[in-house]
Amino acid sequence: MEIGLAVGSAFLSSVLNVLIDRLTPEGELLKMFQKHPDGVQHLEKLENILLGLQIVLSDAENKQTSNRLVSKWLNKLQDAVNSAENLIEQVNYEALRLKVEGQHQDLAETINKQVSDLNLSLSDDFFLNIKVKLKYIMETLENLQTQIGLLGLQKHFGSTKQETRTPSTSLVDESDIFGRQSEIEVLIKRLLSEDASGGNLTVVPIVGMGGLGKTTLAKVVYNDERVKNHFGLKAWFCVSEPYDAFRITKGLLQGIGSFDPKDDGDLNQLQVKLKESLKGKKFLVVLDDVWNDTYSEWHSLRNVFVQGDMGSKIIVTTRKESVAEMMCAKKIDRCAIMGTLSSEDSWALFKRHSLENRDHPELEEVGKEIAVKCQGLPLALKTVAGTLRGKSEVDKWRNILRSEIWDQRCLNCILPELRLSYNDLPPDLKRCFAFCAIYPKDYEFCKDQVIYLWIANGLVKQFCLGEEYFDELRSRSLLERVPESVWKSERFLMHDLINDLAQIASSKLCIRLEENEESHAMLEQSRHMSYSMGREGDFEKLKPLSKLEQLRTLLPINLNFSVQLSKRVLHNILPRLTSLRALSLSGYVLNELPNDLFIKLNLLRFLDLSRTDIRQLPDSICALYNLETLLLSSCQYLGELPLQMEKLINLHHLDITNTFSLNMLLHLSKLKSLQVLVGAEFHIGGSDGLRMEDLGEVENLYGSLSVLKLENVVDKREALKAKMGEKNHVDKLSLEWSESTAKDSPTEREILDELRPYTNIKEVEITGYRGTQFSNWLGDPSFHQLVELSLRNCKDCYSLPALGKLPCLKFLYIRGMHKIALVTEEFYDSSSSKTPFNSLERLEFADMPEWNQWHVLGRGEFPKLEKLSIEKCPKLMGKLPENLSSLTELIISETPLFDEAQMLGSQFEGMKQIVELSIFGCNSLTSLPFSILPSSLKRITIAGCQKLKLEEPVGYCNMFLEELTLRNCDCIDEFLPRARKLSIWNCQNVTRFLIPTATESLWIKDCENLEILSVAVESAMTSLDIWYCKKLKCLPEIELLQVLKIHYCKKLVNSRKEWCLQRLTELEIQHDGSDEEIQHWELPSSIKRLTVWNLKTLSSQVLKSLTSLQYLYIAKLPQIQTLLEQGGLPSSLSELHVYHHDELHSPHLCHLTSLLYLHFWNFPNLQSLSESTLPSSLSQLTIVTFPNLQSLSESTLPSSLSKLTIDDCPNLQSLSESTLPSSLSKLTIDGCPNLQSLSELALPSSLSQLTIKYCPNLQSLPVKGMPSSLSELVISNCPLLIPLLEFDKGKYWPNIAHIPIIRIDWKYM
Repeated sequence: MEIGLAVGSAFLSSVLNVLIDRLTPEGELLKMFQKHPDGVQHLEKLENILLGLQIVLSDAENKQTSNRLVSKWLNKLQDAVNSAENLIEQVNYEALRLKVEGQHQDLAETINKQVSDLNLSLSDDFFLNIKVKLKYIMETLENLQTQIGLLGLQKHFGSTKQETRTPSTSLVDESDIFGRQSEIEVLIKRLLSEDASGGNLTVVPIVGMGGLGKTTLAKVVYNDERVKNHFGLKAWFCVSEPYDAFRITKGLLQGIGSFDPKDDGDLNQLQVKLKESLKGKKFLVVLDDVWNDTYSEWHSLRNVFVQGDMGSKIIVTTRKESVAEMMCAKKIDRCAIMGTLSSEDSWALFKRHSLENRDHPELEEVGKEIAVKCQGLPLALKTVAGTLRGKSEVDKWRNILRSEIWDQRCLNCILPELRLSYNDLPPDLKRCFAFCAIYPKDYEFCKDQVIYLWIANGLVKQFCLGEEYFDELRSRSLLERVPESVWKSERFLMHDLINDLAQIASSKLCIRLEENEESHAMLEQSRHMSYSMGREGDFEKLKPLSKLEQLRTLLPINLNFSVQLSKRVLHNILPRLTSLRALSLSGYVLNELPNDLFIKLNLLRFLDLSRTDIRQLPDSICALYNLETLLLSSCQYLGELPLQMEKLINLHHLDITNTFSLNMLLHLSKLKSLQVLVGAEFHIGGSDGLRMEDLGEVENLYGSLSVLKLENVVDKREALKAKMGEKNHVDKLSLEWSESTAKDSPTEREILDELRPYTNIKEVEITGYRGTQFSNWLGDPSFHQLVELSLRNCKDCYSLPALGKLPCLKFLYIRGMHKIALVTEEFYDSSSSKTPFNSLERLEFADMPEWNQWHVLGRGEFPKLEKLSIEKCPKLMGKLPENLSSLTELIISETPLFDEAQMLGSQFEGMKQIVELSIFGCNSLTSLPFSILPSSLKRITIAGCQKLKLEEPVGYCNMFLEELTLRNCDCIDEFLPRARKLSIWNCQNVTRFLIPTATESLWIKDCENLEILSVAVESAMTSLDIWYCKKLKCLPEIELLQVLKIHYCKKLVNSRKEWCLQRLTELEIQHDGSDEEIQHWELPSSIKRLTVWNLKTLSSQVLKSLTSLQYLYIAKLPQIQTLLEQGGLPSSLSELHVYHHDELHSPHLCHLTSLLYLHFWNFPNLQSLSESTLPSSLSQLTIVTFPNLQSLSESTLPSSLSKLTIDDCPNLQSLSESTLPSSLSKLTIDGCPNLQSLSELALPSSLSQLTIKYCPNLQSLPVKGMPSSLSELVISNCPLLIPLLEFDKGKYWPNIAHIPIIRIDWKYM
């Protein structure tokens, strides 16, 4: 069975289930029709029709791929059922409206009652409207029902047959193994090891998604000579699905040569015989491709193996973590979790199967790109390579590369392996998995978002069930967890091929707009859609959606920041999507929403307005009676919620994280259905504040919780009323005291004692605490999930809490602890034998003015610490902790830790992996012997160390840095260590130095005493950038130098006549105009880019000699007019920038026949551009700051011009007809205050973009002369025009509304 449309029909089954549930006789919906008996009859009849269709749906799914008529029947059924669902949802909405508005009873009495209690019924007008639609839908469904017999569809109540894979064997071609050597060795080591607990049997699971090579890995270790010699008996069996204990037992007996045909058919006899055969022997059994995670069945099979000799092993390969957890007696971290191959190993495997390791440069170039698309999946690499094997035409390889998902033959080979994972899913999980096709490849999505979208679309009913489904999909390797970082919360994605599988599974009901824009049929078929947010308002992109009335989900994917949404989308497109259940506008720069938007979208269940600039929610949001999830996180300007929020009687989930201006608690008690409140912020005391008992009464807090102004809490009894220890769903807690001095420190400690959170807290931040000692709970190891702890500005504390036993603490930040002088043993809590801070990865101390000593335990503390930062601790002396073997980054700032070179050496002894060292403002640091620094260092930054001298190592030093930066270090002299990139800034004692051989790039600035630069033999230098080195007179000959930039180095420029740099391609000189003494310049002809400022002696002869020059930027050259009159610019130029030349009155550029881009800036004496001034090849022209330019005459602009920018031309009054060439596609007019009009015929028919800014006297636009080709119109800061362009109201709006992109005063229309 093919899975394509069948899964789309699984969505159909879900909708049918929802409809049938609503139509049950005991349901509330039928009671709404109690005044209309014929309506009740219609609904009862509809239920019977739907039941009749439901029981043949499974058979239709199976037959659709082989019977085109069945496929068409299913598509029609999908549309009809969707229409029925929408109609019933409208009735349900009306029921909710009557309930909320209290049509028959007072709202205060009815808000918590069910519809059935209210004796409500539909009005006559509403019923008549519904009746007509209902009758039409029923006729359609009845017609489809009559076709069941004609199509031969059968009633079917069971599940469809599972697809199985070809059984594996233990044979392996070891030359086909790439990139798995470390996994192989680890696995063999585990097989050869004995169980430390003395157990007879160990299960070794290998877990990963389909196609990763789990079976191959098992084969390699199974056939390894060391493994063969270690085990007395070996057997291999492919379990697969369906699970069959009889088949497994028989297969293993055959594998060890003990099967007797007489026992065939009796499971008991077979298992007894297998147990006897294994008894007392050290055996290795491989159970390949296990799916069954039923413990009782595994326990029954396990009894066969328990009497083997000590050290016996069972290797299990599976795609499901639940199988590994069930079969393995130890924790899941004992599993071998398979990953994808590296790019190098992927190419090696691909080359073996496509080119048979032959060399073919052209094919290899394309093949490497194809291998990347296989995403490191061995099965995909071999399958795709196999289709190219024997094909030597490059075009055929390129066709595979360009294909959207390669050739279907390739997918047909890959997908059966992955289809096994899909077919093993229960129906509900299939729908949830298929829905994930809405996400683009490589997109990292949030778990909670997926679950709430499932709920909104009726795929699951409760969040906790959604979590179970999500975790199950992850357990089956269909979803992958992305590693967390400090800055990013938990995210997930699908492997590309799993994503392909989900797309096929969704039957194009879940699509990405960009991949289906050209197919109107595909768009109309879709029900759930995502799209990538653009930068231009998204009107043109979303325009096709205006006809998609059946769309259920619209999800923008934010790949950029600060993205606007067109008003036409908000007012004209979104209101038409009346079937939407889930809508996200997250990430758009929205200030407001149309008030009637949510009246049209009244079926919404999920609304995400997070990360918008919304200031006030429209009142119409209170009419979303179905709304279950409302996300408002990071809406930093949102001040309050609408007054009638209590009308949201189904609102279960509200997220207000980081919505700092929101005064939401006024409405909190009115949201009776609220189950989850995320990101609440409580301000205690004061005129507008709350009491601690108010906090205690809120039981539905989730995510982050902030409690501020805790200085207003009087004593521990008041703190206890917050019931902080009962907030078991809060994972991030912030406690904040305003900066003030406490009168009674013991009371402060008691208050903090009572604010102890629940033990599953993940992050704690304490700011401004006023006690002298912290509570003991901060270091309690029962906080087994605490990952991040921050203590800030607790200025009265004399000691740090004992934190060393926190088992999962990864990030610790300690700042502003002004009275702490010692960090003692107490900090480590070293009373137990466990290593202190055994999970800590990042530790930061800052702003601790009295801290003078850090006690070092020397017990291997901080074994996983990767980053250590100590800033503004001016009294800290002594040593850092020893043997920081995992440290990769060390930052020391304004802290005298490194005063003594001898001690400095000992500090680095244990840092074997350090990569980055930064030292700032350590004025007492006098020397830094590079011989004592670890060779692993790649980046060193030293700044503000005025007394520091770099000591040249005695003997050979193998350190080679990627980057060395020295800033404000006056005592640095000529020695510099080897570094690929070197930056030196404001080091006044440097007079000369030798640039190391390996340095490729040198940036040097403000070294005023530098006189001599020299380079080592065979210098690798390719880039040199020098600023403000006034005494530097000469440069060495650097053979490989390609880029040279000199800024205000007077002596260097004035004494240089010949530049012996034959490979130089880019030269930039900014000078002060003091180069009169230079009589003759010679520049290498290899230069392609040249920038010169204020260089008087630059002659036309020099410029003409630059035959390779393509880019020229010239500024403040007094000889500019002579240069141009003499035709002094090389004809090879393609881009020319001419800036700030008072002398220029008549440019002569027509001889530059290759010039494409011309930019003029600041020409106060230029009044006009005459005919034939500009070259005929010109494509783009920019004119900026021409104060005397009044007009552009006809024929001035070449016919080749495609883009024209006119900026800061205050006397330009008009653009007449025929001024602009017919080739022009982009026109920008900016800063022309006297421009009053544009001729009706001024705009050429080819124009696609028109931008007009800061033209305060421009009174009209040639709207009747607007070319039909115009795709973008931008008008801003033109006060006389703006009213004419107002959205839906302005005089010009009907004339411009069709333009795809319109931006008025910086807002997209």
